[in-house]
Amino acid sequence: MANQEQLKLIKAGVNVWNAWRKANPSIRIDLSGGNFSRLELSCVDLAGANLQDVNFNHADLSGAILSGANLTESSLLETNLTGANLENANVSDADLLRAILIRANLERAHLAKTDLTGADLTEANLTEANLLLANLQGAKLIEANLEGCKLREANLSQANLASANIGRADLAQANLKQANLGGANVEQASLIQVNLQEANLQDLYNMTLLQLSKARSLRQARLDPSIYAQLLREYPHVCGED
Repeated sequence: MANQEQLKLIKAGVNVWNAWRKANPSIRIDLSGGNFSRLELSCVDLAGANLQDVNFNHADLSGAILSGANLTESSLLETNLTGANLENANVSDADLLRAILIRANLERAHLAKTDLTGADLTEANLTEANLLLANLQGAKLIEANLEGCKLREANLSQANLASANIGRADLAQANLKQANLGGANVEQASLIQVNLQEANLQDLYNMTLLQLSKARSLRQARLDPSIYAQLLREYPHVCGED
């Protein structure tokens, strides 16, 4: 249950809250279940806080410190998290529909089953983050760093991963139908049983034919002509040709 005194403090404003946290660094923060919808919380220090089931819908959390925080089952609908630090945060089962996470730090964050539909993760750092079964349909991941990311069975249909780094990422059984991976780095990424139908796979870096041959389907995917010709010759099944 949320600490009522802490709820009053944070609603008094970011300056009041951050000064109190600086003076009381060892006090456990519990704001679980709180309603902070539409609040101005830019640069707020909520590191390690219990924020389970909190409502941050439409709030401004740009530059916020949320490293190690528990945000499970929280609601961050269209929340501004530009430049926020969510390193090692637990954001599993949370709703980040259309949230803005431009240049946010989500390194090693737990985002399993999180709804990031339409979220903007441009240039975000998702290194080694856990996005198992996450929904990233239509999300913007342009130039994002997803190196070593766990994306098994994630929904990335229509997502924009142009120039993203997905090296060593595990995308097994993920759905990337109609996704844009143009110019992405896919070095040692696992594409086992990935749906790449109608995806843009042009100008991929560090890609091998063996990687693509593991995909579930490349039907109508956009590939460089020479690569497509090789696939058609050596692995016709994956191109939808027998």
